[in-house]
Amino acid sequence: MTNKMTWALLLILLSCASKPKLYPNQKFKEVGKEIAQKDIDRCISEADEYLESSKGKNVAKGAGVGAAIGAAIGAVGGVFTGNVGSGLVRGGAMGAAGGGTAGALTPDQIKHRYVNQCLAEQGYQVLGWD
Repeated sequence: MTNKMTWALLLILLSCASKPKLYPNQKFKEVGKEIAQKDIDRCISEADEYLESSKGKNVAKGAGVGAAIGAAIGAVGGVFTGNVGSGLVRGGAMGAAGGGTAGALTPDQIKHRYVNQCLAEQGYQVLGWD
């Protein structure tokens, strides 16, 4: 197995193992660990479905589109300043940043935000993710 494949597999396994940690607020105390875990699992499942949808995929690729447009603009600017390579790099970085707030997030970050919101709407408070 190549080094890239090993890292990709490790990343997938780690992202699958990531779970939210809940603050033991009133909601958590009322329902208990078992029901809270079922609610977490349902929110994670919904997030996975959302990210598989075309809308979720479009949100996740916004930064890539912004980077390509920014790189093109930077290259044109570099022609005028005499440094195409530098303009390309700077433009790509600026374009990625300008690709939209949601587009600048990784799929895992989007998933975490989705799950956090899903749980908050049910009365839970997420402390963080492990």
